[in-house]
Amino acid sequence: MSGVSMVLLVMSREIRQRLKSKGFFVFTALLCVGIVGIGILHRALSSSDSRHEDYAVIGEAPATFEQALDDTAAALGIDVRSAGAVSRDEAQADLRAGRLDVVVDAPANVLLSRSEPAKEVAAVFNAAWQSSKSREAAAAAGLTNQQIATVLSPAPLTSDVLDSAKERDDTLGRLVGSAAAVLLFISINAFGGMVLTGVVEEKTTGVVEVLLSHVRAHQLLTGKVLGIGVVAMVQFAAAMASAVIALRISGTTVPSAVWFGLPTALLWFIFGFIFYSTLYALAGSFVSRQEDAQGAAAPISLVFTAAYLAVFALGTDPSSTTARVVSILPPFAPLLMPLRISTGAASVIEIVVAAVLLIAATLAMLRLSGGVYARTLLHRSTRLKWRQAMQMRNE
Repeated sequence: MSGVSMVLLVMSREIRQRLKSKGFFVFTALLCVGIVGIGILHRALSSSDSRHEDYAVIGEAPATFEQALDDTAAALGIDVRSAGAVSRDEAQADLRAGRLDVVVDAPANVLLSRSEPAKEVAAVFNAAWQSSKSREAAAAAGLTNQQIATVLSPAPLTSDVLDSAKERDDTLGRLVGSAAAVLLFISINAFGGMVLTGVVEEKTTGVVEVLLSHVRAHQLLTGKVLGIGVVAMVQFAAAMASAVIALRISGTTVPSAVWFGLPTALLWFIFGFIFYSTLYALAGSFVSRQEDAQGAAAPISLVFTAAYLAVFALGTDPSSTTARVVSILPPFAPLLMPLRISTGAASVIEIVVAAVLLIAATLAMLRLSGGVYARTLLHRSTRLKWRQAMQMRNE
């Protein structure tokens, strides 16, 4: 069989073995349901925040009152609905029954309500009433419509934001980018741990000798990493698809940078997983007992955790020079770059440079690890240190 065929054979073995676990499907389903549920919950809470105020009028209000009320309420995000004209007895009955929220008693110049209305609601009705009464008084004084508009509706202030190119609301982008980093961290940790323990288990049980009689060490390494990576990618892709659905359902206005950042997070995950999992597999070949596996992988976990913490340390200012430099470094790029892309802080050049460096580092890591893996996999005495393993490669 060719080298590619052997790698595919090892991959299929790993995929079948990992997909036998019902826990994988249960956790993936719960993860997707949870993400979509967040979007549904946000939509429900947003809907509950919108206020509807039903009102009626006793007597005859100024002609411009209804239009002034609509304009003032719309400016504050309050939905007012007119129930028309009512008598005082009808108004009291409707207020007590909850069919109306407020009633404007025009002859008495009173705002009626069953209980104390919200300050914003009272302010809206008062502003509309005063504006319409002022117009009515101005018209009675003989002013023309143009004069009334000049006095009561002067030109509003215009907006002029200094350095507007740098001012942007990237709150949602930071949230999505941070959530992607959390998922990346959990997934690479979990499935990278499977690579680590899988190598140690095969070494402990002696299965590795049987495998190496048919497959070369670098083929075994590549197939194992890619096979478990496919399973991890399926779960991560399902989570990303759920995130897209959740954003659609939530009713939130989503910047274009976020729509670009979400699918590209899958690419950062693929190469980030291969990069770190190759190191986890290499660390597993240094030991012969499961108890020693975490100790051998400690340097990798330390670097990976540092990259994860950098997301939150540098994510507050993703456009800073430090964030730009750190995000293109291969160990940090898979976690930090999705956040910078989602906030619109990463330029095309930075994205391309980070991707090229990560891909080059991943291929170099596979090549380097293959040579070391072939010598350390059959080592069965005390735990090897990283320096000792590198020296064995040259023997």
